[in-house]
Amino acid sequence: MELVVALAVSAVLGASALPIFTQQTESLLLQKEAGRWLSYLQLVKARSIANKESIEIDLVTFSNGSEASDIQTKYTYSPSASLTFYGESAAATPGHIRLIGKSKQVKIIISSIGRIRLCLSEGNSLPGIPSC
Repeated sequence: MELVVALAVSAVLGASALPIFTQQTESLLLQKEAGRWLSYLQLVKARSIANKESIEIDLVTFSNGSEASDIQTKYTYSPSASLTFYGESAAATPGHIRLIGKSKQVKIIISSIGRIRLCLSEGNSLPGIPSC
């Protein structure tokens, strides 16, 4: 009888922890993907400045290389207005990239002066990412 009670208590505790585990997993995937994008964009910007040349980014190819299948990527750029870093001036085509999870969204905002920043646009807080 004691074993049955112990198993029932364990089952209840395990079932109550599952939603928290799912949220934590989503948060970690979103943070990892945001970090991957941020690192890539900063690297391209640095190469553009160092080589004093404009570099156009293929967002479709980079977004398809994601390991996080639950994260969707949407952006304001198009083939006619692609994300480009303009060499020595460090300027860029302004816009944003949205990383969309089940309950949270992170925006990567690129300004016309080439500033790249992250912010949380929807959902509960994520460590290291301020709200928009």
